[in-house]
Amino acid sequence: MQDNNLPKQGSLLISKPLIGDGFFEQSVVLLTEHNENGTLGFTLNKESGFMLSDFIDEYNGTSPVIYGGPVEQDAMFYLHDSQEIIDATPVGNGYFLGGNFEAFQAALVNDPDLRHRVFLGYSGWSPGQLEGEIADQTWFVINDPNLNPFELDTNAWRDYMKKLGGEYLLWANAPEDPWMN
Repeated sequence: MQDNNLPKQGSLLISKPLIGDGFFEQSVVLLTEHNENGTLGFTLNKESGFMLSDFIDEYNGTSPVIYGGPVEQDAMFYLHDSQEIIDATPVGNGYFLGGNFEAFQAALVNDPDLRHRVFLGYSGWSPGQLEGEIADQTWFVINDPNLNPFELDTNAWRDYMKKLGGEYLLWANAPEDPWMN
């Protein structure tokens, strides 16, 4: 695990404890784009309560739908590991974003090994905004070439607090809103 403070495509953002943001509190965000036009990412650990089968009738799996961020929560986005899905955008480490939705649906139904995450909404930052938040110590930036976003779940934030150790170890077991304790 590396924290070199330089966000890039494929980086994880780990929110620091008590950032005071209702959505991003205890969040782990995968950056799928970071350039001069801004930053796009998806939270990996905020389940929506919906299942993918609620949206795709032919799908018999048990994949939860994740709140990808506070922007456009009425829009669906999907991350997957299939090079075969037409018009999918490579976003690093052998995974892809979007592509032809019919091809994605067919892959879900026909390929039980397809690794995927489906999101409602996304997380976005205007040019320079994320760098400002990092400078304000809102986020840890993790650049791990072995990162597998399909293996992270609702406990990801707590798991990273444990890995960071020291003063952050205490936060690994804190409730999402410690004032409600």
